[in-house]
Amino acid sequence: MTLNQLECFMVLAQRLNFTQAADDLFMAQPALSRLISALEQELDVQLFYRNSRSVALTPAGTAFFKECPKILDEYRSSVVAARLAQEGYRGSLSIGIMRDTFEPKLSDLYQRFRASYPQVSLMMKGYSHSNLLSALDRGEVDAILNYIPMPGREPETASILLHKNHQCVITALDHPLASRGSIQMEEVRNEPFVVMARTASIPGHDFIWKTAADAGFAPQVVAEATHVPVLLTLVSCGIGISTLSDDMACLCQGKVAFIPLLGVPFSNVRLMWNESNQNPALPHLLDVVRSLCETKTGC
Repeated sequence: MTLNQLECFMVLAQRLNFTQAADDLFMAQPALSRLISALEQELDVQLFYRNSRSVALTPAGTAFFKECPKILDEYRSSVVAARLAQEGYRGSLSIGIMRDTFEPKLSDLYQRFRASYPQVSLMMKGYSHSNLLSALDRGEVDAILNYIPMPGREPETASILLHKNHQCVITALDHPLASRGSIQMEEVRNEPFVVMARTASIPGHDFIWKTAADAGFAPQVVAEATHVPVLLTLVSCGIGISTLSDDMACLCQGKVAFIPLLGVPFSNVRLMWNESNQNPALPHLLDVVRSLCETKTGC
């Protein structure tokens, strides 16, 4: 049943005259007759008694006519909902985030998006660092917040830079280096290292090895961690030192020293997405992210 059929039925049910109803609908009387016959055939009920002299509603037609305003309202509401969904103003979006860290700008992003697009559900899904990109590639999420410690190694994926973080050497509070204002990688060549397992964070693991290699040494690894909180715990216990970006400092509650590492680029935090993604709400998310980055408290 189409909206046109329903509206034609309602006009005819009110007029009970094919000629007058056809005039009101700006259509030919034979066309109206065919449309009503097609509607009766589709519903498998007779809606009108009709002969050469009169037209009247059948009991089925009377019952159907009483329900028509509700059907029409629901139909129009459904059309509006469909158009809103098509234009990205209704639906859902999912963002993949690192499970072991806290991104302070995410709360601002969430609140701004929900204020602008209240009918779009925005969900967060946590992944290990190594699984973020694969989750995006598999289509499990529409976008990811990806921490990239080595600029220049960004994947060929569409992205927006949210902000840059300082890379730091991290030590226990009682370590001789803990009070330093800054440090260079070659100064820690003889230190034991705690590193992220490569299965948990390929970028985090590789950063230490590359930075150490650039400084002319191979790190002495004494322990591996599968989660950032475990890494911080091992470092706080004095088992070894490591490297993290300064945005991770909030996780250690002041129990680990973060010493800015000189001579290395900033790490990047990027919102990344696949350009082939057809979720109509995604462009709205990107607009909000760009707006956030343009503000004083943004990127």
